[in-house]
Amino acid sequence: MVSGDELEEKNKTEINQNITKKENTEDKSKNIIDYPFTIMTDYWVWSLAFVGLAVVIIQIYLIFLRKTYRYIITNRRFIFFGGILKRIERTVPYKKITDIQRSQNIIERMLGIWNVQIFTPGTASMQIGQAKARAELNFDGIINSEELYETVNKHTQIN
Repeated sequence: MVSGDELEEKNKTEINQNITKKENTEDKSKNIIDYPFTIMTDYWVWSLAFVGLAVVIIQIYLIFLRKTYRYIITNRRFIFFGGILKRIERTVPYKKITDIQRSQNIIERMLGIWNVQIFTPGTASMQIGQAKARAELNFDGIINSEELYETVNKHTQIN
């Protein structure tokens, strides 16, 4: 037979064990709740670093891409060369030019530069779902755009 003291002692140990089990499960559930947030915090930092690195790489690529652009103006046509990964050569004869457009946004006004766009019959028309017409050639960041504009007008009237 088990004495009363032994039974009481056994009950106390069982109660203590139950309490520690309950505390352990509460700690585990707390860890389970905290765990996704610590992972998200770690991923957030890494994803932010990745996005920052991607932006820097894209900017460097665009700077070098702009340096590869070459525009040649002859007495018969415009010729454009450019590209790093994909080389492009585009030729536009003066007789194909239908429209010339000069534009400046507010920042370009402050810098004193212009964008000159040259349209041909295939690109001057609006297409369905397109917000604005795409130009055949774009001269971006031109300082002396009036000279280019007058040259194109003169050659299109001759041809």
